Amino acid sequence: MAPQLRIPQAPAIYARISLDRTGQALGVQRQIAECRERCRSLGWPEPKIYSDNDVSARSGKRRPSFEQLLQDVEAGYVDGIVAWHLDRVLRRVVDLERVLDAIESQKSAVPVVFLQAGEIDLMTPSGRLLARILAAVAANEGDVKSARLSAQRAQAAQAGRAHGPLGYGYDEDQRIIAAEAEVVREVAQRVLDGETLYSIAADLNDRGVATPGSGRWDARRVERAVGRRDRPEVVEVIEAARRDAVVTAAVFARLLRRAGGTPALCTASWVRDQPWAEHVMSGDHGVDDSTVARLLGAAGISADRSFWRAANVRAMVRRGSLCGWREFSPGQRGGYGELVSPGDWAPILSKEVTESIRRITDRPSSRRGRDPKYLLAAILKCGKCGSSMAGSPTSNGGYRYACSKQPGRPHTCGGLTIAGPQTDAIVSMAVVDVVAEAKVRSSAIRRRSGAGAVAAESEIAEIARLRKHYGSEFAAGRLHQDEWDVLREGWAIRQRDAERKLGQWAPSLETVLSDVPRKRADIETWWTTAPMRQRREIVRTLIESIEIAPRGKSNNRFDDSRIGDPVWRA
Repeated sequence: MAPQLRIPQAPAIYARISLDRTGQALGVQRQIAECRERCRSLGWPEPKIYSDNDVSARSGKRRPSFEQLLQDVEAGYVDGIVAWHLDRVLRRVVDLERVLDAIESQKSAVPVVFLQAGEIDLMTPSGRLLARILAAVAANEGDVKSARLSAQRAQAAQAGRAHGPLGYGYDEDQRIIAAEAEVVREVAQRVLDGETLYSIAADLNDRGVATPGSGRWDARRVERAVGRRDRPEVVEVIEAARRDAVVTAAVFARLLRRAGGTPALCTASWVRDQPWAEHVMSGDHGVDDSTVARLLGAAGISADRSFWRAANVRAMVRRGSLCGWREFSPGQRGGYGELVSPGDWAPILSKEVTESIRRITDRPSSRRGRDPKYLLAAILKCGKCGSSMAGSPTSNGGYRYACSKQPGRPHTCGGLTIAGPQTDAIVSMAVVDVVAEAKVRSSAIRRRSGAGAVAAESEIAEIARLRKHYGSEFAAGRLHQDEWDVLREGWAIRQRDAERKLGQWAPSLETVLSDVPRKRADIETWWTTAPMRQRREIVRTLIESIEIAPRGKSNNRFDDSRIGDPVWRA
């Protein structure tokens, strides 16, 4: 008969659930209740609770309570562990080894009890062997489950079924939100027009346009609110919900009202009716941050306003759901995947627009920060040394172009400048003259529809066809996971190469002239009001360089003869 494990003086319960669809931590609470009952039956003292809600052990994502449990075992603050099942504590063998290291650091045995596997004495060789076998079985179960879920998700993607909310522009019932759809269309057009993501974000913030999820709580915002502590009444609610202490419904309702909750809602009777009430008021165990976020929202307490940044403008406007297509990226978290199948919801943008936006925002140039200030920077070349000239402000409020001698650029002479406004005006008129010529427009169309662009577009279309065909085979189980991964890697390489080639035509003259009028008088008017980035894009597309000659006899008058003839691109 195996010796009875000693009774610990400071036991702990560890509970975890991988996916909490309701955010109410009910799965964790059930585990804790059963584990607490087992502690009583074993005659153990009241245990300390450690729990991680909505965190997968396989994902590699940090589990704060698990890490704290290991630290407390090593420090001697915990000398016994109870969990509902081994796979609640770990899904990877490496996690078991960390638990073993923590336990072996103690002088006396640390009993470990799993409700679904019994007691395991990890201080003995046979106990450690049994634990390693169970850990390997748990890891295999995780792998099998992951493969099954991958196949299910691939099948759902091929069928065009949405995976979760559609995001900005749609409500929870997949209906278009008119005001947000207008923002989507505006942002899409501005991206196509060549405006930077930075300037779009700044404008949306200036106008007070709400970001996706603005004012709504989530676990990260709860944690951030506690860290910043600039809303002490809200922090008081969060800490009351988190801690293991008895809080009456009346007291908690008063805390909610002080934090800005809706008075008509935040009453003792309302609090008692909430699904999280028992866990908040009982003192047995507080709730996790996901549940705190839900209760704050339900009480009418808004999170701080969030702001647009270039990154979330890019993420918002690239989404496949906006064009009514399901995207899929197996094995990847975050980011945006391949457009694999039409969805069953109404689109806000066309698929062609979404694909163009993805190509544009994939270019490093689309991630530049502020809009350019100078029309001809780097286009003008120094007539002395041939270096590019940069724009810079002058003391009288104007600007100039100069060959600037800088560290690391020994070949620059630094001895040539020219007035900026006058140079811009002369070059601009030359550009307007060229843009007004009909043959330039027709040449632009021929360039865009050239053999290289057509071949690249055909390659992308063929890759999409292959993905759809073999994706259906994979979803139906006729293609092995390894075969599917090899095919996808090959397609990804081919697509990147095709998109790179297509990108050589993407900033084409046809594209940059799409909004420009055709009559010369109208072009002149348009040019004076067009954004600097758009005008500069046209100039760079048309002109390779312009040489600026050195100054003649010293005088203060502007000499337009110093501006050489533009080197026009073919």
